[in-house]
Amino acid sequence: MLAAASAILLLIALSSMVYGFWYLFARRYMSYHAELTGVAWGDIPPRYQAIILGMLKMVGAGMLAFGVALAWLVLPLSQGERWPIWAILTLLVAHGFVSVYVTITLRRVNPAAQTNVASACAGVAASLGALVLAYLA
Repeated sequence: MLAAASAILLLIALSSMVYGFWYLFARRYMSYHAELTGVAWGDIPPRYQAIILGMLKMVGAGMLAFGVALAWLVLPLSQGERWPIWAILTLLVAHGFVSVYVTITLRRVNPAAQTNVASACAGVAASLGALVLAYLA
């Protein structure tokens, strides 16, 4: 069970790092952002584009930091140490639940927009499931 929990958490860490890099190096907002706002990237004034890109980079840095921290915590967890369970839970509350909250809030702005509510919820659920597996192991 511990190996399965570690593998799930490493997959989540890796996906968070990939999304983090994607946001860090974005040159415009994503298609779902355009769908949410109803405004094409080219129609946004350059100063606002700079602000949006800055926020995307901050979000990307948060995703990258979460992924790196999670990956490092999987190492002692996979060796049977118990304390990483609580550290990972703390990371999950600080990052995962905020991500779910933000995606749900954005969906309320434009219910037709394809914000990543399902993937944010799935990531948190998979992380919690992996922590339960690790705790039981």
